[in-house]
Amino acid sequence: RSYPGIREGAPRPAQVFHKMAQQDIPEVTEAPLMCYNWMCPYVHRVTLALAHKQATINMVDIDLANKPAWLPKFSPHGKVPAVTYNENGQQQVLYESLVLLQWVEDYFSKGPELLPGTPAQKAKGRIIISRFDGAAVSKFYQMVRCSDESSFAELLHGLKSEFAWLEESMDPTGPFMMGPTPTMVDAACAPWLLRLCVLQKLRNVDVLAGFPKLQKWLAAYKSHPDVVKTIKPPPNVDWEQGMIDIYGDKYAGGFKDMSKAAAQA
Repeated sequence: RSYPGIREGAPRPAQVFHKMAQQDIPEVTEAPLMCYNWMCPYVHRVTLALAHKQATINMVDIDLANKPAWLPKFSPHGKVPAVTYNENGQQQVLYESLVLLQWVEDYFSKGPELLPGTPAQKAKGRIIISRFDGAAVSKFYQMVRCSDESSFAELLHGLKSEFAWLEESMDPTGPFMMGPTPTMVDAACAPWLLRLCVLQKLRNVDVLAGFPKLQKWLAAYKSHPDVVKTIKPPPNVDWEQGMIDIYGDKYAGGFKDMSKAAAQA
């Protein structure tokens, strides 16, 4: 039997989410295993790419507040996401979310191409990924942590500049970054755009106000069946509210109204 999105000749991995006891070391086989955490946006990049590729993979849920002692065997820096499996009798250890996006494309040869188009179009897609990763992501975290209104206004101004550039760089008809179907570019940028609800609720700021293309993108992307499949909070937890609670506790220090600062940006 064949399975869409699985590399020819490779074992069929199953989409499995499970917790393991701290002392239990997962078995390394020829089927790739990914160290996973539902709230991590870098993990979300990879699960989105897998969904767009129509591929599945074994996953082990890592408690980032209580990391298992065996984690460095699978992730040298103790971070997620990380993928491990045996290839030609040797254990492979792969990490860094943007690297893993390309690994998904290369390993799962069947399924939709994650970065279609001409060489120039592909290069432009990689430019979007590189710029978003280098500028927008850091500004998101700085804004979540920021409690000073003038600093927040400056950060918001910078993020809006990035969003203005992004709208200019997106496919003119959309609804997705590169055209009518989601690609690696959407997967690379989406985790933080989907988490803008955190700034909306914790800082009372609609970051996408004035960006109609990104608003259209967000509405289309968050309702796409591939994306819906990746929203995997723990039982009885609403994904969006869970993100707001976690970011509020870990980074933001609770609610602070920054609407006046936003008006200055």
